[in-house]
Amino acid sequence: MLSRSELHVYPTSRALREVSTAFKQEEGFLPTLMRMDEFENRLILLDGKTQVDALQRILFLREAAKFEAFEGLNFDLELIRFFTRSDAIFKFYEELAAEGIGFNRLREADAYAEFDAHLDILEQLLENYHKILLARGLTDKAFIPAAYEINEGFIQNYQKIEIHLEGYLSRFELELLQKVSQNIQLIIHYNTSRFNKKMLERFAEYDIVFPENAEVSIDFSSKSILKSVTNTAKINVNTFKVGERSEQVALAFEKIEVLVQKGIDPEKMVMILPDESFKAYLSIYDKLNNLNFAMGYDYSDGRVYKSLEVLSRYLGSFEKDDRYLLQKYGVDLEKVTETIPSGVCNVIQFAQVLDELGLLDIRLGDEENKESPSNERVYEKYLQFIHTFHEEQLRFKEWLYIWMKALSKITIDDVRGGKVTVMGVLETRGVSFDGVVIVDFNEGIVPASSSKDQFLNSSVRAFSGLPTRSDRESLQKQYYKRLLEQSKEAVIIYCSSENRLPSKFLYELGLQQFSESEASLELLYNEPKQTVEQQDPVVESFDAKAITWSASRLKTFLECKRKYYYRYIQKIEAKKEEELNEGAFLHELLEYLFKEQNHYFTAEEMEEKLYRLMDQLLIDNDAKTNYQKLLWKEKLKGFINSQITHFESGWEVVEREKEFVGEIGGLRFKGRIDRIDQDATRTLVLDYKSGSTAEAQKSRNLETLKDFQMSIYHQILQSKYQNISLAFVKLFEDGMIEEITSLEAKNELLAEHIIELKQTTSFVAQKCEKLSTCTYCEFALMCERGEYL
Repeated sequence: MLSRSELHVYPTSRALREVSTAFKQEEGFLPTLMRMDEFENRLILLDGKTQVDALQRILFLREAAKFEAFEGLNFDLELIRFFTRSDAIFKFYEELAAEGIGFNRLREADAYAEFDAHLDILEQLLENYHKILLARGLTDKAFIPAAYEINEGFIQNYQKIEIHLEGYLSRFELELLQKVSQNIQLIIHYNTSRFNKKMLERFAEYDIVFPENAEVSIDFSSKSILKSVTNTAKINVNTFKVGERSEQVALAFEKIEVLVQKGIDPEKMVMILPDESFKAYLSIYDKLNNLNFAMGYDYSDGRVYKSLEVLSRYLGSFEKDDRYLLQKYGVDLEKVTETIPSGVCNVIQFAQVLDELGLLDIRLGDEENKESPSNERVYEKYLQFIHTFHEEQLRFKEWLYIWMKALSKITIDDVRGGKVTVMGVLETRGVSFDGVVIVDFNEGIVPASSSKDQFLNSSVRAFSGLPTRSDRESLQKQYYKRLLEQSKEAVIIYCSSENRLPSKFLYELGLQQFSESEASLELLYNEPKQTVEQQDPVVESFDAKAITWSASRLKTFLECKRKYYYRYIQKIEAKKEEELNEGAFLHELLEYLFKEQNHYFTAEEMEEKLYRLMDQLLIDNDAKTNYQKLLWKEKLKGFINSQITHFESGWEVVEREKEFVGEIGGLRFKGRIDRIDQDATRTLVLDYKSGSTAEAQKSRNLETLKDFQMSIYHQILQSKYQNISLAFVKLFEDGMIEEITSLEAKNELLAEHIIELKQTTSFVAQKCEKLSTCTYCEFALMCERGEYL
């Protein structure tokens, strides 16, 4: 007959690894080691039933919610909205079951007027959900405490079970331990303090009275205390305050270095993140890979998942920004239109569409060629997904939402090999560290505020014997207290930006003293400049007569030789604008306005045509576009009235967006004129302006003038039209027609520039001296200019 071994149960995998390493140094038979959640799962037999999938159960709950009274909870049954709120319902049911609290007990609390009605709805929903699961041979966490058996065969493998308990046990978990203790000896090791009184009350229900602030071992079988050692550990902590949150990174690295210099092994050191989003700051600045993120990296931060997020938003609103992002992520928009079904589809069809769009991250039919560990995990999720939902028919967007929920659970291990471990406080249960650094020790973060209970307030919880928010926060405080007590040295850091306060828990630990520290930001910002110092380029061969000039090209050459070099010689194109260009749109709008009619008789007629064209050209119906159209309609009213007066004077539009090519002083020029009007004897060349005309209209210091657009128009058109004059139309200033000033002087200056251009055979592409010119220049970064540098 084989001898039975001992089983030791620990709260976390990390605790198991440390204990296993310690046991290997000893002689004799090793006990079996197991994590607490695995132990509980092995204890329970479900009489042939299978536990429902965490995602599939939401579909079943939605089906169960299809009764008239459910509307009283104001829950939207549309799948995506229901998905986001169903989690609160499941947590509610699971907690009631785990604590052995029935609906009748809750009704006795008499919380508010509609409380009983809401409980009736929730109770009916639970019954409906239970029937749906039973019909499929499934069960849920919420029903296990009422229908399970103890796995006697599992227990009989051991002669003794020892549980190293950290944290809180529900009444159901204590019931499991009670049943185990009736068969074999069950020993529980526990550390008591003022922060875990709730747990001590639970043990008192089994006639076990724990001494306070002690390390205790109890025999749960005989309900006797085996060992009790008073906790005399002192907390050795230095507390620091910084200004900005990101400064904590530099200070944390600094303090880790100090701890290492004091002789603490980096592998026995931990950095605790109360808010795990702070991981993003650390990973950016951990350039030497000193850290090891125990929580891993989220798959949801990767390109494929981000693409799915954008696709989901795009299918809901078809916003231009999302369309642009999809293109940036390499998603073929034509395929999106062609492949996504308009109605419902099954899970295989959904996966095939994602595969065609390149967003599945695995190769269907070629599973042997998966490219990375992340893909392997996606493939596991994929197999589980199609098995679980093989009978379901949903709209593509609903499938996408559920698939993203499945992928959001995937983490990618940190394999860089850093020696200092980074983790959340929950992962420290059962583990001790010599050096501890905790960041974000601010009120509202430590202890973490539990999400607001949607159905039960604190008074109802206290009345019913359910854990309250205070109980949950005390549990977290116990974790921090144990971690700090077991360390040789610890550092706590918090920030004061945005009126943040240190956690009150500091005062409960007796840590009122703190140092205000200015972190050495060189750790964050000591990177060498990434740009390469560039000498002014030299254009050795330049022939102005071989170029077809435009007003904008000439302006660029006169204004900044470096910009001219980038744009016209290197042919570097500016980034495509994502936003609607106001000037370009107004030019297009006014071209169409005068395409069919060369003049208008009434403001009402012109206004009606203008507004109709605006709606045709801007078909998007989002709030931003609608606002822009309303704004333009209001700002163009003065223009409409001014134009009617203009036409009443005998003017008619004869050309719109007129392209021209001609020669001035031996150089070839081209351009596009916004509009040419004529009356019986005169010709008027018009240029639309939605901004300021001050620079183009200057009459003093003409030697600094760079914009010769109207002079170029005049020089080329004067041989084609008689009695020619030129003017700006100030669209947003009541449509004022402003004639060009000092035209002759500007023409003379243009002639001088042309002579100089023809004489130029080479030039140095220097940066402009006037820095204001760089404000809206697309090459500001290349020239190391701009206020953002």
